[in-house]
Amino acid sequence: MEQKAVCIAPIDWGLGHATRCIALIRALTALNYTIYIAAEGHQETILKEAFPHAHFLKLKGYRVHYSKKRALLIPTLLFQLPKIITAIVQEYYWLKRKSQQIHFDLIISDNRFGFFHKKIKSVFITHQLELQTPFSWSTKLFQKITYRFIKNFTTCWVADMQPPHHLAGALSAPQFKPSTPVWYMNCLSRLQDEIGDNNLDTTQKTSTVFLGIVSGPAPQRTILENMLWEQGNALNQPFVLVAGLPNQSTYNKASANGYLYHHLKGGALKNEINKAEYIICRGGYTSLMELIPFHKKLIFIPTPGQTEQEYLARYWQEKRWAIYFNQADFNLNDALTKASKFPFEQPPFIALNTTHLLTQLKQLSL
Repeated sequence: MEQKAVCIAPIDWGLGHATRCIALIRALTALNYTIYIAAEGHQETILKEAFPHAHFLKLKGYRVHYSKKRALLIPTLLFQLPKIITAIVQEYYWLKRKSQQIHFDLIISDNRFGFFHKKIKSVFITHQLELQTPFSWSTKLFQKITYRFIKNFTTCWVADMQPPHHLAGALSAPQFKPSTPVWYMNCLSRLQDEIGDNNLDTTQKTSTVFLGIVSGPAPQRTILENMLWEQGNALNQPFVLVAGLPNQSTYNKASANGYLYHHLKGGALKNEINKAEYIICRGGYTSLMELIPFHKKLIFIPTPGQTEQEYLARYWQEKRWAIYFNQADFNLNDALTKASKFPFEQPPFIALNTTHLLTQLKQLSL
């Protein structure tokens, strides 16, 4: 039987889109696919760590950056709209040229709107079928635009569980679905694969008061890192930060109580999660899927103006799956005190199933 080739491209909007592709790539590898990964920068570094023998192709990212002030986030993103549209057009023609050199049997795009081919089965992965905005009219407008792009793909795979057990609320389960066929692929967690159900010890004693997982575009990533480092050291209790900078190995630093890692591979990150009493993070969707199996108490600090994270923070707090605080008035000591009294509940979790994936792939081949 001829081995089939798949080309996978995650968007470079933080590390989450790359890390959640790891579970999918592992499943595709088990199904005997030849793996091609199109990426650059931190996303390429993360995926090379996980799949050193995969074929890597240089593809320019969208290279979006945030503003320092919440009120300027939307104008900043709108200002970059021409650059984003240019990147979408460029990735479409990049794939068209590359597919003439390499015979791809399947294309998988994680939120890259132009990464599809008219003559090759193309999959669009997302958890945002309804992008949340401050206004209902703009939410509907963005949904129409998103669905227009998704129509270019053969199918849409939603990285969440089927309602009513979904983790992303209205983001992944809106009232109206796209006309393109939709498959809920369950949770994509690279750490679930690493720990395995039989190796996860949720009774392990904690040795750090919190683990801060810092991620996302600049400059907000740096702002959160500096805030947690300064306030963490003032606690006089052990803590760890992970900066989410895989290409900057000299970034590490230590203090009397804290340690900052530029980056941690899956196994090392798993160990630090196990040792921490609380996990503090932005609350990006991929981070949530990865953290659920550890049964940890989660504290979110959404990126100011990042409507997806702000929505997820509210939704998860309502479900008692996490507690969240605004960055503008965040105080670590107060947050830990409130979290110690919060009635946390465990969110549901079903991982991607290779057998179900194979069924979807067979349907695509028909």
